[in-house]
Amino acid sequence: MAGVLRVGNDAGFGGAETMDPYDGNRTWPTINMVFDRLIGVDKDFSPIPELALSWSSNDDLTEWTLELREGVKFHDGSEFDADDVVYSINRMIDPEFDSPILAVLGVISSVTAVSKYEVSLSLSTGEADFPLLLADYRALMTPVDSQSTIGKNPIGTGPFKMETFDPAGTTVLLANEDYFFGQPKLSKIEIITFADSQSAAQALAGDQVDLLLAIDGKSSAMFGDEAKFTLQNIPSGDWNAIDFRVDQEPFSDARVRKALRIAADRQVIADTVLGVGGGVVACDTPVWSADPYRWDGDCAKDTEGAKALLAEAGYPNGIDIDIYTSDVEVHMVELVTAYKDQVKDAGIRVTIKMADASGFWDDVWMKESAFVDSWGQRPATQVLNEVYRSTASWNPTGQVDKDLDKMLDEARSTKDQAERAKKYAQIQERLFENSAIFLPYHKTLTRAMSSKVKGVEPIVIDAVRWEKISVS
Repeated sequence: MAGVLRVGNDAGFGGAETMDPYDGNRTWPTINMVFDRLIGVDKDFSPIPELALSWSSNDDLTEWTLELREGVKFHDGSEFDADDVVYSINRMIDPEFDSPILAVLGVISSVTAVSKYEVSLSLSTGEADFPLLLADYRALMTPVDSQSTIGKNPIGTGPFKMETFDPAGTTVLLANEDYFFGQPKLSKIEIITFADSQSAAQALAGDQVDLLLAIDGKSSAMFGDEAKFTLQNIPSGDWNAIDFRVDQEPFSDARVRKALRIAADRQVIADTVLGVGGGVVACDTPVWSADPYRWDGDCAKDTEGAKALLAEAGYPNGIDIDIYTSDVEVHMVELVTAYKDQVKDAGIRVTIKMADASGFWDDVWMKESAFVDSWGQRPATQVLNEVYRSTASWNPTGQVDKDLDKMLDEARSTKDQAERAKKYAQIQERLFENSAIFLPYHKTLTRAMSSKVKGVEPIVIDAVRWEKISVS
């Protein structure tokens, strides 16, 4: 065991970061280095064992049983067992705590320890893809009664344990030599915070960090020296969007919302923001192209249609809107810039408002009337419930659509996959007609690292095995 990995990270929560994985200000991906899930995903995004060795359900998909791995220790030496699972899941689904993951796992009505290494979960409705929901990057297992200390002094079962937590500077993790999947190849990981994505890229170029999880693909030329750097291009379900709050005018009008979404050429935006070949067009669906539930609709630019909708809504001379953005992450400024250019011929006049990167997610996101957004890849059942369900705490537009909620419940509880796929396609069609989110593309991620770094598979970061990474 040797080597130190330096990972660049952003400062998007303005110092409010916490290691509590269920908190909205959770520190990602650090939480996934310290904690483990019950179920993980492989490179094909299929569920695989982590702390749970196996799982099964009843016929109507409302009762699930998980068999747990024995002999796993937390970093303080205490044993992981079913009581920790019950405690962790009860925190996730506690309506008073209102964790963002409640929108994902709120389908759980109760969790019971059947024995020391077996748990039973009862769901309020059938969920055919429940194992994938438990593979959420925040569905991590924490020790019983750890809520008061976990934010700054986390104790997990993961491959690395906390030495120093400094979200505004450098967080230091040490290898967990007793990790159940095997001793990590690294002795230490340092997570170094940067004010913006450009500063992080310059740090990698200057050998101040070893790994950036995502860079602007158009900046790849900075790291073209193969003797010094390794680049990975990874098709993904990651996406950016422009969100319009339906509780603020003029976005309460569905005609305005649709006009704002059909006035742009999505392929031009994807090519402009991501570079040619840097992404796949999306018709306002968060379900990515490799997901079996993906709906491939038609969403060509319709300038005249947008003008007609605006006129019908009372804006015959066009409309003026402000959109907030930030360079807290790559592509967020480029998206709104490209969108502004695309929609001007429909009479949509955009003023770009730049927000400080250090507090964007706390001070701007979900608060201003229109803003740029960024989401990581999630399976269909998760992302549709987490982003669009009326009661979801991370529903960024505040849109309430009870009919959509009912459609989501019907889709998730349908046992036959072909029928389930049809229902998810109908949901995505409804989003294109009624949503307040302009979602133009899914990204091909570009990851950059020093050539000294080995063992980082070209897969989404939630599936990366940190214990297998080394630095020569």
